[in-house]
Amino acid sequence: MAEMPTLFVRRASGLVRTVGPFTAFMICFTHTVGGGIHRLAIIAAYTHPGAFVPYSFLITGILAMIPTAVVYTMLGAMMPRTGGDYIFITRGLSPTLGFLASWGFWFTEVLSYGIIAWYSIDFFVGAATAAGIATRSQGLLNAAKWMSTTQGHWVLGMIFVIVFGAIALLGMRIYGWIINILGIVAIIGCLSNLLILGAWGTAQMGAVKGWNTIYGSGAYEKIVNKAFELGMKDKDLPVKPHSWGDTMKASIGAIWAYIGIVSAVFVGGELKTPAKSLVVAQILGTIIIMLYYIALPLLVYGVYVVPESILAQVPGAMTYLSQHGIPTSRVYYTALYNYLMEKLGADGVASLLGVPPDWLLPPRVVTSFTIPLVPPGLAWLQVLNGTLVGIVLLKDIPAFFVVASRMVFAWAFDRFFPETFAAVNDKFHSPHWAILLTMIGGIFGVALTAGGDWAAAADTTNLYQFAVMLACLAAAVLPYLRRDLYEKAPLRWEIAGIPLLTILGAYGFAVNFFFFYIATHEIFYYFGEFRLGIPLHQAFWMGLGAFIFSAFLIYNTKKGVDVKTIYTEIPPA
Repeated sequence: MAEMPTLFVRRASGLVRTVGPFTAFMICFTHTVGGGIHRLAIIAAYTHPGAFVPYSFLITGILAMIPTAVVYTMLGAMMPRTGGDYIFITRGLSPTLGFLASWGFWFTEVLSYGIIAWYSIDFFVGAATAAGIATRSQGLLNAAKWMSTTQGHWVLGMIFVIVFGAIALLGMRIYGWIINILGIVAIIGCLSNLLILGAWGTAQMGAVKGWNTIYGSGAYEKIVNKAFELGMKDKDLPVKPHSWGDTMKASIGAIWAYIGIVSAVFVGGELKTPAKSLVVAQILGTIIIMLYYIALPLLVYGVYVVPESILAQVPGAMTYLSQHGIPTSRVYYTALYNYLMEKLGADGVASLLGVPPDWLLPPRVVTSFTIPLVPPGLAWLQVLNGTLVGIVLLKDIPAFFVVASRMVFAWAFDRFFPETFAAVNDKFHSPHWAILLTMIGGIFGVALTAGGDWAAAADTTNLYQFAVMLACLAAAVLPYLRRDLYEKAPLRWEIAGIPLLTILGAYGFAVNFFFFYIATHEIFYYFGEFRLGIPLHQAFWMGLGAFIFSAFLIYNTKKGVDVKTIYTEIPPA
């Protein structure tokens, strides 16, 4: 007897439930904690001098991220299927909006792990530089110098993308172990940052002594003097009084840093105990991550406030600060160092300090401001810290691969993408074609980052916010539009007769729309300069997504596929 046709590509996904609560947490942790906090948070005081960066991460976390994590956890427990918010929006709100939101988020994901591949290299540069200085090894310094070049970033970035993509083909059982191991290493790296900053950075003049130990007596003071000299002359000194406007603009980096707190829902069809795993991974995980996100910049910027005794010796500095209403506590050495590296270049800064250019630490990574704090005789800790934090970034890539490939799989399984991409390897239970397509996308992420750190982050943040905004809207209306799905929810609390899911969803939509607006504005006005390139290529990408969805809608309708019913049913596990 002939087999009856199915709504979906097949009657079972082919994926297996191998992911427990710990691995689910590690997927969220490894996806989230990386370049946003260890790189963008460090340059934020330079890109937005009026910002108080810890506030950016605190406000973003409390106002937007924790509520969003709760909404996604409730939806994920209700619809524990692979594909994440693609499933939520298409089933709870609109198939068209669901596909387009997921299409935009996939663009964010594949670009982001390309960005991470690029970002991670500077941490390894810092580690190799510290090792080279400590051991007086020109070979290590030359290696660091090559890695710091555009060519070095291109080559290593591509290698990282391809290697982790190949490993992803081995399936979640093996990939889960890799994610767990890298996650544990990353946690050690995060703790080493806090340890170094707390143990030695908070000592009196700790940062001054540390930099002068590496680069010679007076090195710290030379950076401060030169930055003020040039900045006051050219009227572009990156020092301003606190501004809530700049603090919210710096939240672009914070939002990007939080991308991933809801990544466990994208492997919903592979979770052993979906409700329990999502609570641990996304709600508890977001709180833990937020605490680290507040503590690290609070320590970094506290340690690297330029001492007033040094400012008093800079000609005209105290007068300039007084005239502009800038407290001395707003002068950050991190911003001044970034400023000089942009203004003079590595050769100019090296000449100022009287050291070879390959001795300089990369200005845009947190380890460049933890490595100098480590006392002489503990060079091994300098190198270890730089290496561990490099791994903290690199470990993001496997989680990005998992999330991005599962979105492609979900589209194809619903017949709105070539069915080839719904194929699952019989041995490893991995969606191999979806993974390979995702790998290709990551290569473009490496290319995008060559155009600028903040531009890349703003580009991806904007489309991420679009997706979570619509997922929250889906949550708000789902109890009324899809009562059948809502009745399956493990938790159906109500306040004054209104479902808690509706209240949280409506709030989540509003607050994520607010940050969506900020991200969109930042894209158009990058460093105050009007830019049209990023919005144009986003418009092209979203237009392409609309074309693909429309083409498959026409194709499936002509084939006699019941498209309407597809999007009322939850896909099989």
